[in-house]
Amino acid sequence: MLSKRVWKSLSEKGYIMGQTHIIECSRCGGLLLAAEGKKSRTCPYCGARIDAKTARKLASAEDAFTASEVLRELKKQKGFSRPQP
Repeated sequence: MLSKRVWKSLSEKGYIMGQTHIIECSRCGGLLLAAEGKKSRTCPYCGARIDAKTARKLASAEDAFTASEVLRELKKQKGFSRPQP
């Protein structure tokens, strides 16, 4: 996983572009990121193939960095967060 500093740097340089959605796996309820235009994703929790276009979208952000921060907060609310070291 990339650090916040690296994400921000890549985003500012234009390497990470476009809207990013936070979607929910219909099988296990896991939350994951999907870039705009992405057709499908594989759930990292249960391995299900998710159609990104029809999946339940919980939020969207202008860039992947912001989306990852929102995702982290949503995971905390759902009880999926890892304890901080």
